[in-house]
Amino acid sequence: MSQERVNITLGTAGHVDHGKTALVKMLTGCDTDRLKAEKQRGLTIELGFAPCRMADERIVGIVDVPGHVDFIRNMVAGAHGIDVVIFVIAADDSIMPQTREHLDILTLMGCREGLVALTKIDLVDEERRQIVLADVRGFLGGTFLEAAPICPISNVTGEGYDGLFKALNQVVDGCRPHEITGVFRVWVERVFSLRGIGTVISGIPTCGAVRIGDRLRVVPGKETGRVRGLQVYGEDAEVGRAGECVAINLSDVPADALDRGKVLAKGDSCEPVSMVEADLRLLGHVPVPLKDYAEVHVHVGTAETIGHVAILDAKQIAPGETRPVQLRLAQPLGMAAGDRFVVRAAVAGFGGGGVTTLGGGRVLGTSNIRLRRNRPWTLRMLAARRDAIDSPAAWCEALLREAGEALSPADLARRAQMPRPRVDELLKTLRAEGTVLDTGAAVVHRDVIRDAAARITERLEAFHDANPMRLGMDAADLSRPVRARMGEVHGGRGVVGPALDGLIADGKVERHGSVVSLAGRGARVSAEDARLREEVASALRDAGLTPPAPAAIAASLDADVDRVAALVRLLGDEGTLVRLDENLVMHREAVEKARQVALGLFAASGGFSTVEFRDALGVSRKYAVPLLDYFDTVRLTVRSGSRRTPGAEAKRLL
Repeated sequence: MSQERVNITLGTAGHVDHGKTALVKMLTGCDTDRLKAEKQRGLTIELGFAPCRMADERIVGIVDVPGHVDFIRNMVAGAHGIDVVIFVIAADDSIMPQTREHLDILTLMGCREGLVALTKIDLVDEERRQIVLADVRGFLGGTFLEAAPICPISNVTGEGYDGLFKALNQVVDGCRPHEITGVFRVWVERVFSLRGIGTVISGIPTCGAVRIGDRLRVVPGKETGRVRGLQVYGEDAEVGRAGECVAINLSDVPADALDRGKVLAKGDSCEPVSMVEADLRLLGHVPVPLKDYAEVHVHVGTAETIGHVAILDAKQIAPGETRPVQLRLAQPLGMAAGDRFVVRAAVAGFGGGGVTTLGGGRVLGTSNIRLRRNRPWTLRMLAARRDAIDSPAAWCEALLREAGEALSPADLARRAQMPRPRVDELLKTLRAEGTVLDTGAAVVHRDVIRDAAARITERLEAFHDANPMRLGMDAADLSRPVRARMGEVHGGRGVVGPALDGLIADGKVERHGSVVSLAGRGARVSAEDARLREEVASALRDAGLTPPAPAAIAASLDADVDRVAALVRLLGDEGTLVRLDENLVMHREAVEKARQVALGLFAASGGFSTVEFRDALGVSRKYAVPLLDYFDTVRLTVRSGSRRTPGAEAKRLL
């Protein structure tokens, strides 16, 4: 195609028989009613696509949607891709039921630009034309078309065409083309198989770009195929972009594996889900509230399925209200955050008693997990997502904050449903702002570190209050409760270490070997206990490599067993004693002696058995085996069957 393409999609909308298809033919030269039934009945049933050449020769796509009430589901399937609407109202009929419903659907699907074509002006006199113009302007008040140009036109005589075409160009010029930095995803609108070519699908991509040679995955489904050929607006192309009418020739995927409502996507960023979180707005003119867990028809992309609306913060949604919900679908769909949807249902006395549009909204998350209602964390998360969803940087930041743990950039890209290079670019900005911190090969939000630090401080405060005779907590023991508390929703991986390091750097926490404590806090020991502590330490020092149990020490000193056990823990915190297992503690001088023996054996023969180590120490297995297990944990030794070889620490010292 020689002309420049603009990845913006125009669309028609309006009541049946108001002249949408005729107007598209006038603009494009194409008759979009391709089906025999459409020709026979004189109305549009399926979506029609055509290229429209603007005044500067740029090409944009146009989709013609059905107007008849029986084909509203097809209209919604087309509305998901419309950027600029040509809203059609016939001068002889004025505003009709599907005029109202189509405007509701367009609003719910996020359309924000357009103009009004007042058709069939050749059938009315000037007085009638002015009355209808006033009615239309009043009808559009408070909608996204409130200030849109209204262009009277006759599809028969051509009167008003120049004015409409000029206004259309102005609206298109003011509409920003689709961003193509996202992961490619297209809802399948139509699928067929051609002899000698194979499977072909058509649709309007919602994000990203696709090129010949790309591999696409069917969602839901397990099939993947290579893009063998591409057409955009009926012309061969090397690339198809979001907002363009594309046809994709796909190899390795049979046509019967695809149908309307499925998705073709790159990579693994899009997964089939049957439970999604969203904001749902009930239209203001719906006569009754929508009750919790109401059954509705859910329309998203080109898909339609039955679902239930689980309201997350109330028992019902009143007309005109917007509330956070979870849509629980009867069948999984390839939905993603940002997708817009419409819900329809039968309401007595509304919409003629049949299925009619009740409301719609925007997907905020695809957890695929049944959420419980009235959970503050869930509601805060959805509010944060709502605020961030239109900004890629803010979206990544929100996902990192709610993760409650460090994420690899690849994991963040998958959660954000963005290409990895785009996420890397955004992370550079977030790092420069200090919003995101690196922790090894992962990244973490500064608020997550701050919250973990607050929890660590709270935990240490409680520990000191409950254990006045302890120097502090073992850092490993500290990490587990903090992660568990954070893990009510997330695991907190990669967070506790950086948070603890920050507290130590700020002088709020002190480290004593493996033990940490609040600055200025520690063991509170009476003079009597201080004397007993020295006696316990002396007894264990004298015992060397064959220490008695704390109970035996207590008996020899005629002291309370619990007091001695508490002082043994304190001596361990201070580093005077080393706990080898639940029942065995040894003075650090004895442990150091055993370490030197192990290093000597390594130097002599490169390795040793448990028996050789036992004999070199001159003790029984009761003491030799716990010492070796301890040396394994500190990487002095590495166990290989019944032998020990040098660990990283031994290699450093030898």
